[in-house]
Amino acid sequence: MLDFYLLADDQSMPSYPKEGGNKLLGTVDAQIFERLKVKKIIPERFNYYSDFRWSKALIQEIRVNILKHPLSDSDVQSLLSLLDIANSHNSGLVAYTD
Repeated sequence: MLDFYLLADDQSMPSYPKEGGNKLLGTVDAQIFERLKVKKIIPERFNYYSDFRWSKALIQEIRVNILKHPLSDSDVQSLLSLLDIANSHNSGLVAYTD
């Protein structure tokens, strides 16, 4: 699973997820992640098996990509809920693979 946490754009990426004291927001499994890449929602450069971060600007780009797909898509909904949380906290996201 890919675990997502809030991470402000100006904050350095911790080497361990709970190092920054952040609470787990949610997870995305490999199949959903890969389908979102095929749908061109998640940029191709991101790898499910590598830790990464998404800035607020990148989250907005991903939201634009989401608008090109039906919002009833369950893959889209799983990601959108994470993006909504980040947006409500005016924050980026960091993802750690386990």
